[in-house]
Amino acid sequence: MDSKTLEQAILTLAKDQDLLASFRAGPAEVGAGLGLDAEWAGVIAGGDRDRLRSAGLGDALTILVSRWFADDLGDSTSKGAFHVDTTSPLPEPNVPANLVFAAGASHVPDLIARPEIDPEDAVARLMAGYERLRAELAAADPDVLLITADCHFQSFRTGAYVIGTGAVYGGSMEFFKRPDLDLKIDGAPALAQAMVRAVRAEGLEVEESDDFPLDHGQIVPLRLLLPRSDLPVIPIITQPNRSFSPFGARVFGEVLREVIESRDLKVAVLATGGLSHWLDPGKFGKADVEFDTYLLQMLQAGRGTDVANLEPYALLDHGQYEFPNWLIMLGMVGPGVRGEVYAYEPMEASGGGWAVVNMVLPEKTATAEVSGDE
Repeated sequence: MDSKTLEQAILTLAKDQDLLASFRAGPAEVGAGLGLDAEWAGVIAGGDRDRLRSAGLGDALTILVSRWFADDLGDSTSKGAFHVDTTSPLPEPNVPANLVFAAGASHVPDLIARPEIDPEDAVARLMAGYERLRAELAAADPDVLLITADCHFQSFRTGAYVIGTGAVYGGSMEFFKRPDLDLKIDGAPALAQAMVRAVRAEGLEVEESDDFPLDHGQIVPLRLLLPRSDLPVIPIITQPNRSFSPFGARVFGEVLREVIESRDLKVAVLATGGLSHWLDPGKFGKADVEFDTYLLQMLQAGRGTDVANLEPYALLDHGQYEFPNWLIMLGMVGPGVRGEVYAYEPMEASGGGWAVVNMVLPEKTATAEVSGDE
C-alpha cells in the first residue's frame, strides 16, 4: 500500500471522530472509501504500528493508531519489530536513463590493510562479492563515478553534506600502516559544481571542497572496484557526527538525480559504509545481524527508499550511522528498484556487518548517446 494513501487515511480518521467510530466498527467497508484495501484497513484498526512502519510511515503518525484510535495507552500490540512489506505492489522504477550503475559496499579498512584478522572464509566470500561488483561496474562503462562516504578524518566547516569539486584527489592509508595502498584519482569539477548549485537552488545546505584528502571511505572501495585509473570520481561526504537525517539524505540524492538526468554522461554511483558498525568504546566489534538482515531484505524487496522514513534513532540504535551514505544512492535510483545481495559477513575483528549489494537497474531500451563532456 502506498505510504501517502495510508498517511492520508490516518489523518482523515484522526480529524473525524464519527468516521473513526464507523471505521472501528467496519474497517474494510469504511477503509475502502479512504482508498485502503481490507488488509491495510485491518492493520490500522488493529493498531499495528510495526506493519505501518514497514510501509514507510513515521512514528508520530503510527502512534495515533494505537494510543488514539485503539485507545491502547500501553501500545501493547507493537513490539518494535521491523517488517518488510512484500504484499503491496511496487511503484514502477523510474531510473534516469544515463544512470548505468548503482550499488552499495562497505569500506572497512581491514579488508585490504590486514585481512588476516578476520576468518579466511568470510573474507573470501566478501571479496568475491566485490569481484562481482567490479565486473558490473566495468561492464557499465561509466563516464563518471559518484562515491558517498562519511567523514572520518577530514575537517569541514559545517554539518552539511560535502561535495568534492576538485580536479584531482589523493589520499593515504598510512594511518592504517599501509602507505603502499595510497591512491590518486581524477575529479569531475564541472559536474560537481552543477550538483552544488542544484542543491543550493533547492534551499538545502551543502559545502563544497576542492581540496581534501581521501581516506579509507573512498580508498578501500575504489581500490577494489575502480575499473580504470582514469575514471573521474566525485566524492560526496556525509557528516553523521554533526548531523544525522535519513530523510534528508534521500532528498539530497533526489536532487543529485535531477542533475544526472540533465547531463549527457553515463553516471555510476557507489554508496559505501556499514551496515551495522559501532565505534563506541565497549561496542566495537559488534554486528547487529537481525537489523542488517532487515535492511538487506528491504533492498531486495525494492523498498530501500522507505528506510529514510524511519526515525533517526532506529538506525543509530542498531549501529547504522553510515546508512545515509546508501540513502543518497537510493534517492538517486528512486523507489521500486531491487537490490541483489552479493555478500554479507558479520566480522567481529574488523568491527561490523559488511555487505556488497548491487542495485538491479532496469534494462535500457536504447543506449543514450553521450558526449563524455564533464
